[in-house]
Amino acid sequence: MVVFFTVKDNNSFGKPYGIMENVNLQILKQPLGFIRAIQLIMSIFAFATTLGFSTHTSFKVDCGNETFTQVDLTFGYPFKLSHIPITLDCKGNVSIVKLPWDFSSSAEFFVATGVLAFLFTLLALVIYIFYSSFYINNQLVPICDLVASVVLSVLWLSAASAWAHGVNYVKHYANPANFFEFINLCSDDQCETTYTGNYASLNVSLIFGFGNFLLWASSLWFVYKETKFHEEPSQQPQQC
Repeated sequence: MVVFFTVKDNNSFGKPYGIMENVNLQILKQPLGFIRAIQLIMSIFAFATTLGFSTHTSFKVDCGNETFTQVDLTFGYPFKLSHIPITLDCKGNVSIVKLPWDFSSSAEFFVATGVLAFLFTLLALVIYIFYSSFYINNQLVPICDLVASVVLSVLWLSAASAWAHGVNYVKHYANPANFFEFINLCSDDQCETTYTGNYASLNVSLIFGFGNFLLWASSLWFVYKETKFHEEPSQQPQQC
């Protein structure tokens, strides 16, 4: 048996791998690519800590004759307290109370900003890594990258600020002491707060929110350097 070996030339080697020829992982070692990778992770943590949040507050009601009823209010994203009825059963006297507060607008704005930033960053990294030559040779792409980065920087600042106010309102109004006035059984100091909730996760989400703003603001310079608006200083010829 005679076996023939064929050797591909250097130009044809690797062609079956298609797009893998153009993979540029070195971009992740450069400031712009590295910051984009961090932004991707930070955006996930920002909206995940808000979406996954859940806590409860509780209070007890004195029904008389040394009889007490424990009442729990469990809530989380999107923080529509007005959609969570409180049911009290005091010696068979059942009453349902609905609170008037809704803090969903700032929470949803914050989460939407995080998801939008995640999707854009993912798209940017795909272009940087797999289509780096297209990014460099087409000046419209870096300009669009710069405009989107400016918009997302503003959105992160607005969303984080709005959500900071939202978190303060949630902490305040979800305290049982603030909705005793809506409960008839609590009119004569018959109710006592037993637990005010744990908001550590929301505090972390605010850290990630403002951290994302700082990241996006700092990335503007590196994106700007890739556009045609940035001109490298020309070197003056040395005089002898």
